[in-house]
Amino acid sequence: MAEHGLTLLSAFEHELYYAGALERIGWGYNLDAIRRQGKFAEGFLFALDAAGVEPETFLPEYGPRQYEVTTRPAVGIESADRAVILRQMARAVATRLGESVSFAPMVRPDGGVGNGVHVHMSLCDLDGKPVSYDPKSPTGLSETAGQFVAGILRHLPALCAISAPSVVSYQRLVPNKWSAAYTNMGVRDREAAVRICPLSEIGGRDAAGQFNFEYRAADGAANPYLLLGALVRAGIDGLRAKLPAPDDDRGVPGDLEDAAWAARGIRRLPQSLDQALRDLEHDEAASNWFPEALLDAYLRYKRSEIEQMQGLTLDELCAKYGEAY
Repeated sequence: MAEHGLTLLSAFEHELYYAGALERIGWGYNLDAIRRQGKFAEGFLFALDAAGVEPETFLPEYGPRQYEVTTRPAVGIESADRAVILRQMARAVATRLGESVSFAPMVRPDGGVGNGVHVHMSLCDLDGKPVSYDPKSPTGLSETAGQFVAGILRHLPALCAISAPSVVSYQRLVPNKWSAAYTNMGVRDREAAVRICPLSEIGGRDAAGQFNFEYRAADGAANPYLLLGALVRAGIDGLRAKLPAPDDDRGVPGDLEDAAWAARGIRRLPQSLDQALRDLEHDEAASNWFPEALLDAYLRYKRSEIEQMQGLTLDELCAKYGEAY
């Protein structure tokens, strides 16, 4: 990023499944879902604060026994450090309470939307001044941020091999799952692969300081360091090529055929881990982001994982990944 005079401010927003919570129909975003999850949130947030991870929010999500936790953003690789610490603290606190927690993309077949990891990003200059926001832009993206996002969208099929690296990840990356299914960007659109997040105008808050965009085609099976590094490299490719900023391509995915998306220059994301790995191999730029030995080991490992999962039912897959993550 130094070649462009930029630094990256980022934060990982996690969704998780806490087995110790009571379950009731209609409890998504419900205040009672916070009351009935027991002592987990209290211990979890205390542990995060003690570890310097700076937690911001903990709230019930849409799925059964699903919660979301966010932390303050950090510069550079520190946000990946925080993601790792957060996951280990959640597991440790759940274990102390005799329960379990999972960040797996799909913990149970009837789990609805599944668990995602959204990577929030904004760009600053070397003095820390925000440079992502342009109030005259129809999407709010500055020219620089637009180029960065365009690079991510260009390489998105290959990025999925890193950001959604499990067999069950692709149960989430489908239309109407509140994740992502196409290489599109949308303003406040939960179905977009890259989403321009809403701003708060309360108290005349500065828009530039809070403006950010999030990458939504990721989940807890991803290595935070590989994920963050790949997103940065994709964004840098966009900066180097001076790609035009993407449009606000909102729409209900299920209402448009793939051909309609293609006419707008938007592609369907990979629909399996095997396809994503092939997209990574065939994307010359993306495959060169990694040392040859690392890429070869990664591809071999993931193809071995695919082979081991063959023949399993969705229930069995969810159980295996739920335990692993």
